[in-house]
Amino acid sequence: MNNEPRGLTKLKQVLINDKHFNPERLNDVVSSDIFKLLQNYMEIDNSDMMSRIDLDEQGNYVLRCKVKCKRLKIMGLLS
Repeated sequence: MNNEPRGLTKLKQVLINDKHFNPERLNDVVSSDIFKLLQNYMEIDNSDMMSRIDLDEQGNYVLRCKVKCKRLKIMGLLS
C-alpha cells in the first residue's frame, strides 16, 4: 500500500507524463518574484525566505511562504 497522499501521487504521475513541466523551476521563478516584491517593503536577504509550491488532496496548488525580515521600510504618507 502506498503511504503518499493522493495529491502527491497524482502530481508525480502528471509530471512523469509531462516531462516539460519542472516544478522546481516554477518554484524558483515564483520565489524570485515574491522576494523582489517584498524587498520594496522590508529588509530581507535570500536566506530569510523559504517558499514551496505543493498540491493539496483536492489537486489544488498551495503556495507556502515564510519570510523573516530584519526591519520594515518606512513608507511615505499619501497626500
